[in-house]
Amino acid sequence: MRSGAIIYPILSSYSNLTSLVPDTSMFAVRVEQGNSAPYLVYREIASTPTNTNGPDASATTTDPKTNQRSILDVVAIQISCFGLTYLSVENIAYQVRMALDREWGATTSPYDTQVSLDSAVYDSCVDDYDEKYGDEGIFIKHLDFTLRINRLDID
Repeated sequence: MRSGAIIYPILSSYSNLTSLVPDTSMFAVRVEQGNSAPYLVYREIASTPTNTNGPDASATTTDPKTNQRSILDVVAIQISCFGLTYLSVENIAYQVRMALDREWGATTSPYDTQVSLDSAVYDSCVDDYDEKYGDEGIFIKHLDFTLRINRLDID
């Protein structure tokens, strides 16, 4: 949960990536109509709590729903890169990986009091092609990452 609050600020502030894909061409879940390549789409695939307890897990006088909630989620995300040539997609995907792989730290406002990134790990990549896009088709690379997200707002 809140993976978009982590992903977008990292990608949109990475200058090697924004020189290939402007931040206005980075979308959550789906592409807005009327946009042309290159662009990228990020989505959360799965979110799994680690069932670790909150900071007051041993307290018996407070509500267990609050003090025993998981404080760490493991989230699978996918970032799909789109381009008119295979080389352009290769370059975009490489910069996405450089921006996210092994990243960690605080998020930007207004989410900085809600979540932080414990770690981001690159998992895999697969090529794709959509021949129905426009007149010439479009090349696609789907990159998968695992994020470990600290939940700071468990009250």
